[in-house]
This record gives sequence, structure tokens and C-alpha cells, in this order.
Amino acid sequence: MDDFIKANEEELVKAVCNIIKIKSVKEEPKEGMPFGEGPAKALQYALGLAEGFGLETKNLDNYAGWAQLGSGDEIVGVLVHLDVVPEGSGWSYPPYGGEICDGKIYGRGAIDNKGPTMTALFALKTLKDAGVILNKRVRVIFGTDEESDFECMKYYKTHDEPITMGFSPDASYPIINGEKGILTFSFAASLESKEEGDGIKILSIKGGTRPNMVPDYAEAVILGDIDEVKNAIDTIGKQIGGNFEVAQEGDKIIINSYGISAHASRPETGKNAIMLLVRLLGSMNICGPKAPFVRFLDDKIGLDTTGCGLGVDFKDEISGPLTLNVGIADIGAENAAVTINIRYPIKYTGDMVISEIREHTPEPIQITDIHNKEPHYVPEDNILIQKLKKAYEKVTGEKAYCFTIGGGTYARMFDNCVAFGPSFPDDEDLAHQKDEYIKIDTLFKNLRIYTYVLKELAE
Repeated sequence: MDDFIKANEEELVKAVCNIIKIKSVKEEPKEGMPFGEGPAKALQYALGLAEGFGLETKNLDNYAGWAQLGSGDEIVGVLVHLDVVPEGSGWSYPPYGGEICDGKIYGRGAIDNKGPTMTALFALKTLKDAGVILNKRVRVIFGTDEESDFECMKYYKTHDEPITMGFSPDASYPIINGEKGILTFSFAASLESKEEGDGIKILSIKGGTRPNMVPDYAEAVILGDIDEVKNAIDTIGKQIGGNFEVAQEGDKIIINSYGISAHASRPETGKNAIMLLVRLLGSMNICGPKAPFVRFLDDKIGLDTTGCGLGVDFKDEISGPLTLNVGIADIGAENAAVTINIRYPIKYTGDMVISEIREHTPEPIQITDIHNKEPHYVPEDNILIQKLKKAYEKVTGEKAYCFTIGGGTYARMFDNCVAFGPSFPDDEDLAHQKDEYIKIDTLFKNLRIYTYVLKELAE
């Protein structure tokens, strides 16, 4: 088997570079393209590659698709996604260049999730090349809306066969058998406050692009004394570790806030440009209709990521503490809204979290646009987990173990499914960050693991 794996390595690298070059960020739908042109192009590329390998394929109306090998009533699913989050700023390499440097392939989606997607597909090719007889169908299922609402996988579930068991290579090794619940909602208000007074008047605050990303940029437009702003930046700004720029444009003052992007499941690893800006403004003498809303955000959230100000700093022994990320701010002339992404522990429910937040939210602020995905958990004695452990230990020589995460993968869409790879325990966390990359050695090691585990699960 090792010879067949080795023979596919060079083509795997080329395929990863090529698919990174397809910008597959979700956009407005077009005819026959429910998530825009980019995700549809990426899906068509993957299916075309699979057809060239001689695999059975199907396109489910550009929502999702699959490539399959083997026969039988049962389906072993490998759940991958071809859509990516926006690239953000500050890259050292072209985000859609698929460039190789020092043994790494750089680009948006390299690790999340195009590299692993191609690796899973090439694992099927390797099994076919080796002539392995599979008594179950092994199906690599390509999603195209994982970074937003999982509409792709919902479509698959209502239009195709359910999988018997499977894994999603969209997180970390060894085995993730539990995923926290994911709750997204907005704090919103109509700006009818008559509060005026002397001080800094906020005209607008904008920042962030996705709820599941820690925003790395935000901007405020204000009226007031620029010396007061500069003094706040020199004092409070430095205390909170902010990176701010200020400029005067006529009677308006523009404050730019720069943070560090990170995945919303681990907001403590980034710096939230929106909330750094809110904390800076909250330290000043702000006035006007937007001031109460900004004070609420500063008082109840601030720079905290545990939800304690909203009464939801929950935790359990299986999955750890709740995390909170302010992903988007859109505070304008008449309306104010910020979008919140919460990852809550396995032993809690979305209703429990939102109920507590309501108790800590004063009128006239409303909680709107609530979307909830309940937690997911597969017991460690499950036969799927035992076989994944065997394959991981065979290839790495390391002891396999189970753990839980705050991230959400396709695994939560199916009862008998877990997350498995592609990142190894000591790897840098690169999902949703600038200069995202995947090591070529990691690709090759994953190819061996996935080939062996699919053979084990389907023979």
C-alpha cells in the first residue's frame, strides 16, 4: 500500500495548489449556484478530478457533491468542504495563489479545508489504484457552505442517502468526539435615544465580516476633540494592547482599530478589533444616541471572551468553558447591531444560554436573528473511534485519545460521526488567519492515515 500512496503524492500537491486558486468565498446566489460562483467552481473542480480518477460522482445541484468507491448497503462518509472564509488582510503570500515556500502550501483554505479535501479524494484514488475490494461504499462528500450555515449538508441529507458512519477531516488529531453547541445572534437597537451633552459623539462603528471570525479591523467615525482621542489612545489604548490610528477629515475624526484574526471557537487567541475600539470609546466622554449601546457592549462584554458579563460563563468537565466572540459590528445613523458567536459546553442547551442572556439585556436592546446548533457527542467506546485510533497509531506511532472542541464541523450533522485531523497536536492554529498554510509533509502523513482508515472501515 505504501508504494501506491507514494505514487500519488506529487499529484496531490498539484491538486491542492490548483484548488486554492479558486476563490470560493460565499457570495450572492446565481442561477444554479446557490452560494455564488466560487463555491460552485470549486465543487466542479473536485468532481472533475474524481471523474478523471474513475470514481463514481454526483453533483447535488451545486449545493454539495460526492465521489465514491466500493459497493454495499453501508456508507462510510468523509465530510469535507470547499468553501472558505474571506481572506482578510496582512498576507505575506497571495491568499489565492497556492504558492509553495519552505515545504508549505500557502493560501486561504490550505488547512481549512481544501488541503484535507484533496487528501481524502486522493485516499480514494490510492485504494482504487491498489485494487482494494471495499465491502462498503466510501463516499467523500463535498460541502460548499460549511463556513456559514451548513445549508449544503442539510441539502445532502434531504436529497441523498444517510451515511452509516464517518469522519470530518476539518479540525485536529487525534479524535474529536465532542463539539460544543454554536449559538449566533445579534444585539440590535433602534437609535431613538435623545441623549446629547458635550463630549465625543459617535457617528458610526463598522467592523468584521463573519460571526465565526475574530475581526482584525474596525473603524469608528466620531465628532469631538481629537486631542481627547489621542490621549485615550496613549493611555487606555496602550493598557488594553490596542493598535489604533486616528485621522481628522474635516469635522470628522476617523479611528482605525487593528486586531488579530482567529477562529471564533478560540477567541482568546486573537485580538478583537471591534471590542478594542468599543473599550477605547467607552473610556472617553461619549454622548449622543449611540452612546448607551456602546456602553452596554463595553460593560457586558468588553474584552472578555467567557460571557461572564452576560451571565453565561458556563463550563463542564467534558468540553470546558463557554466562549464568546463579537464578529460583526454595524452601528449607523438609525440602527445599531452587533453579531455574537458563542460556543457553549456539551451539557448545556441553546435555550439555556439565550434565556440567561435575555436576563442581562436591558430594553430597548433586542436579541434577534438567533441560530443554534446543539452540541454533538459520540461515546469513546464506539467502534468507529476504535478503528480511527488504530489507523492513527499505526501511521504516527503516537497514542490516540479523544477530546472535544469549540469548533463546529460537519460531524455534528450525523449521529455516528467524529472529527479526525488534519492538524497534529503541536501544529500552529491557522484556520481563518492570514498566511494560512498546510505543510506538504502533513498532506502526505494525512494521505497515509486516511488511506489506511478507510480501508479498515470499509473492508
